[in-house]
Amino acid sequence: MKVISTLSTCAVITVIFLMMYAGVQQTYRSGANDPQIQIARDIARELREGETIEHIFPRDSFDISKSLSSFAVVYDSSSKPLRSSGFLNGTPPQLPPGVFDFVKSHGEDMVTWQPHRGVRMAMVLCFVQSPNVRFVAVGRSLREIEIRENNLVSMVLGGWLVCIGIIIMSALIQLKFKKQ
Repeated sequence: MKVISTLSTCAVITVIFLMMYAGVQQTYRSGANDPQIQIARDIARELREGETIEHIFPRDSFDISKSLSSFAVVYDSSSKPLRSSGFLNGTPPQLPPGVFDFVKSHGEDMVTWQPHRGVRMAMVLCFVQSPNVRFVAVGRSLREIEIRENNLVSMVLGGWLVCIGIIIMSALIQLKFKKQ
């Protein structure tokens, strides 16, 4: 009977730690979209109000695989990039076609995009009804979020191991005293 109680306690502790991890990890990941949501919606609004791409996008650009900065890309109705503040391998980011199909029918989407190993982006896409632009995509690197998530795994795993260790030690001590 004591073994079942110990196993049940271990199972409950495991569920609690998994829920803590999932809650914090989802907070990290969903928070990674916050700046992009604001930027994408602002750009989409400006385009709907008749602002030009040239006015919205400065000439400065950067390599998105090396920077933590947010970047924006506007696409035409055939999902081809018109202007981008960030580049990947010297070209504007080109997202998979299915993403644009979903955004066209739903208005907005938030995705994780991994164009190649070691480069992961939190992306927000908006559908726009303006003369030349149909889609606005804003993204930023998930590098720092992934570092936080790895630290979180270490903390949760360490806490879980300590708790399970205490439960097992307690059960062993009780078992030893019971035999005496």
